[in-house]
Amino acid sequence: MSKRRARLASLGICAAALTMSGPLQAAPTPSDISSNWASDWSAKNLDAVMQLYAPYAVFLPTVGASWNGTATIRKNCAGLQAKFNPHIVVHSIWTEASGLLAYDSGTYEETLVPIAGGKTIHARGNYIFVYRRGPTAAWKILEQTFTELEPLAL
Repeated sequence: MSKRRARLASLGICAAALTMSGPLQAAPTPSDISSNWASDWSAKNLDAVMQLYAPYAVFLPTVGASWNGTATIRKNCAGLQAKFNPHIVVHSIWTEASGLLAYDSGTYEETLVPIAGGKTIHARGNYIFVYRRGPTAAWKILEQTFTELEPLAL
């Protein structure tokens, strides 16, 4: 077989392999990751939630001191999930990225059903997630906060 035919055959095999492997998937955008966070939080999949954070992330709760670092975020999230069955939906309004930083902001609605019984908590407000590209070029949550449109009725 000539070198030209061998190269053409190799190209044909590579093209067939690429076609069979399916379409390339785009990397998740910051708004995709915000939605993934909400889905994972609602499913009480804490391990998946924690994979979305940068190691030095900060969670700024609506009330109280900041949760600095993934160990503190995990501890506090686990405590909440032990007390409540959450369901949150985020609606991205604005997403922007520049270099290593990005943000996603929008509105959210959350329902927290107490596991031990009691009054269900309904919250709604605004959120912002700030992202930084990690070593693998994936976006990781750097800072995150939620506001309340109205005081919570407890």
